[in-house]
Amino acid sequence: MQLSSSWKTASLPHIITAVKSRMRQVAWRRLAPFGLSPQQYQLLMAMSEKDGRCHGDLARCTWMDKPTASRILRTLQDRGLVRAEADPSHGRRVLFTLEPAGEALVASLQGFRQYMREGMEQGLPEGDRAQLRSVLASVMDNLDRMEAELIESGSEPKSEQK
Repeated sequence: MQLSSSWKTASLPHIITAVKSRMRQVAWRRLAPFGLSPQQYQLLMAMSEKDGRCHGDLARCTWMDKPTASRILRTLQDRGLVRAEADPSHGRRVLFTLEPAGEALVASLQGFRQYMREGMEQGLPEGDRAQLRSVLASVMDNLDRMEAELIESGSEPKSEQK
């Protein structure tokens, strides 16, 4: 799809939302044969990088809220891909590890991971890739600062209060 010239003048939040939406659409299609959602994929990959993580750590490293991570982890447990075990060093914490079926699925997903990384960076010179990462890191730092300011002040705009 060719983007219109208005794309170049769109607001940064609009562009980021559009990119995220399109990335999820592509991911859903590529993950469908595995019976996984993009969020399930993210949690499985996080566990493959470091097994034995608590749900709070998994939520943080995948940018999910804790209730969403808990719900998805339960689904992965029900499918026999993930095991929950009590943390021997912390009485109330549960650690999540991959079951053998989860490890096999993660191994079969390496092609997907490479497809997404290479596909999204196709045609971008290395310098542009590095610059894009740097710019997006700055945007994320700004968002983290904005969130911390809201938390610190204890006030949120009325439209965002629950």
